[in-house]
Amino acid sequence: MTETSYERLAEFHDLFMAEPWERLRPSVRAAFAHLGRDAVVAEIGAGTGVGTRTIAGETRARIVALEPALVMRAVLTARVADDALLAERVTVVAGAAPDDLGLLPGRLDGFVCAHVLGHLGRADRRALFAWAGERLAGDGFGLVTTQRARTGPAEVVQARRLGDHEYRVRHLAPAGGAGGQQPASLYEVRDGDRLVRSYRFASDWRVVTAQDVAAELPATLVLEPAGDGVALVRRAVA
Repeated sequence: MTETSYERLAEFHDLFMAEPWERLRPSVRAAFAHLGRDAVVAEIGAGTGVGTRTIAGETRARIVALEPALVMRAVLTARVADDALLAERVTVVAGAAPDDLGLLPGRLDGFVCAHVLGHLGRADRRALFAWAGERLAGDGFGLVTTQRARTGPAEVVQARRLGDHEYRVRHLAPAGGAGGQQPASLYEVRDGDRLVRSYRFASDWRVVTAQDVAAELPATLVLEPAGDGVALVRRAVA
């Protein structure tokens, strides 16, 4: 999804991200709770900081949050600035993976790439994992989210009420995540039965399975499934 798309989507983004991150919280805790205050965790594609806040709540490590989209990064920066604990530990970096990974620290105790890999093509994912393989500490973990390969079109509908308005989103993705119809989302704002406004967003999202990630890792890293849609990356045993 392009930065221009996020300029319009950002209004709706946070309304539907709390639940996915709460599902990830136990995995975040398992991967990073042991880290001390001098450790560093990189968050690749931090968005508006919903995940940043979750990560910070489960580890004492410092966090470097990389986000390319200006409007998303503005919300991220505001969220960090408004929380004294986050402001002390979170550094926001403007950039995208894999082109701007060099802006991040040269050694990492962990990394998070959640709800992001589907925006990256195979070559970019390989470059991201190669970078992680060079910088991840020997006892460090990466946390990634994956999807199941679809056997047919799947529609997901979510809704949330704010005051008099109901915010509703419908996600429709093509089978297999590639070819045919482009994935799209329809966002609506409703006041009772009246449609206040609506937006349709085409997406570059592609389904990335755990098997895809395992095949794209360098020889120095291995993948360990850690639940439905989440996996840990660690160094291979020599």
